[in-house]
Amino acid sequence: AMNALQSGDIDFVENPSFDTLSILEGDKDLKVDTLNKFGFQTLGRMNFLYPPFDNIKVRQAALMAINQKQVLDALVGNPKYYKTCVAFFICDTPFASEVGGETLLKGGDMAAAKKALAESGYDGTPVVIMAPGDVTTLKAQPVVVAQQLRDAGFKVDLQATDWQTVVTRRASQKAPKDGGWNMFFTNWVSADVSNPIANLSIGGQGKNGGWFGWADDPKIEQLKDAFVRAPSLDEQKKIAADIQKEAYEQVIYIPLGQYQGPSAWRKSLSGVLDGPATPIFWNIDKSE
Repeated sequence: AMNALQSGDIDFVENPSFDTLSILEGDKDLKVDTLNKFGFQTLGRMNFLYPPFDNIKVRQAALMAINQKQVLDALVGNPKYYKTCVAFFICDTPFASEVGGETLLKGGDMAAAKKALAESGYDGTPVVIMAPGDVTTLKAQPVVVAQQLRDAGFKVDLQATDWQTVVTRRASQKAPKDGGWNMFFTNWVSADVSNPIANLSIGGQGKNGGWFGWADDPKIEQLKDAFVRAPSLDEQKKIAADIQKEAYEQVIYIPLGQYQGPSAWRKSLSGVLDGPATPIFWNIDKSE
């Protein structure tokens, strides 16, 4: 795809891999720019139905072991395009908060993670992590987090697969030994998760309507209801912080930071629009 872009066989690449950006930026015929300035949130999700993550103490120990910067360095590499962020509802938004994310913010605490895991009753049950190798923006997260969990004392079964298999398999409520799973990773468009109602993975509906992983947390559902009914933005901010505090205590999911995905296109294109949902398939013209 990069060769085709440089030769003029194609005109636009939505998400070139980060390791090709320096080459593309040096090509006088190409423009490299971030169209979605709001970017993406990347995250890890546990399965609440089966050991070991049906145990809140084990989930909390895993959270302590996570280092966002290590994940983002492997995923993106260039700090120009990423930021560590512990806000469930995205940094630099009205509902951004660091409440509950103090350990994650400072880069994890491996000593505390080891201690917490030893005290949790963890019995060595393997953590089955699905690791898709065919999506550039999802290859690094499972590999890095798997090693962080191993360093904390977890036994990890990192299973190489493709993204289509992850999408199919994550919907299964079977036990890991029967083809289920314990952990997977995905990305959200930041604009889609910037408040407690839009953020699907922050819910607590369990097996009946909950997002993959099936966290069962009536308190979060009650807080979301209060958020909708809140009469002012200030009250909504307070409730959003309460939701985030509960989400960190229960480890509803693990925010792994935010990143931007630059696009690249030939300078013969004009009218390329930016925004939180790109590319936009109109307004573009091409000179001969």
